[in-house]
Amino acid sequence: PVFTRRLNRVEVAIWKNESEEAVWHNVTVQRTYRDEKGEIQNTSNFRMDDLPALAFLAVKAYDQMATDDE
Repeated sequence: PVFTRRLNRVEVAIWKNESEEAVWHNVTVQRTYRDEKGEIQNTSNFRMDDLPALAFLAVKAYDQMATDDE
């Protein structure tokens, strides 16, 4: 990733993609949790309590991508 930020259990990452014709970015968002064995897992499912962090990080990712395009 060219950019990552984490807040609580939520992480956002920006990935740069290139072809001969264009450059574009994709964003992934994941939540980290511990399973019943205590092992760390990642999911793209979010709880209501995760949504404020998700919204905040989405804005950070947008700001980063908008700044990179200037």
